[in-house]
Amino acid sequence: MAEIPADVRARLLRDYPGETNFEAMRLVEALQCSARVVRSIVFLAAGDFEQLERMARAAEIDWRDVVFWAEYEDYTAEHPRRVRSMEEPLP
Repeated sequence: MAEIPADVRARLLRDYPGETNFEAMRLVEALQCSARVVRSIVFLAAGDFEQLERMARAAEIDWRDVVFWAEYEDYTAEHPRRVRSMEEPLP
């Protein structure tokens, strides 16, 4: 990724304080995916660095899974519901 979107950078600063922030920023900067996928990864990780790594690996396998998990509720149900868009900035 060329540059981390401002909303993602702010979320990383909030969710990964101290030394972990450098590692989280480095991991996200190395991703070769869209801002939507990056937002999905960071959203799903919810401040857990190991989960951030897992979601980054999952996105490398199939980025659609990560976006689906981030944007939909009840994604294991027959009719999952889209409840958010990772096209929009993270709160």
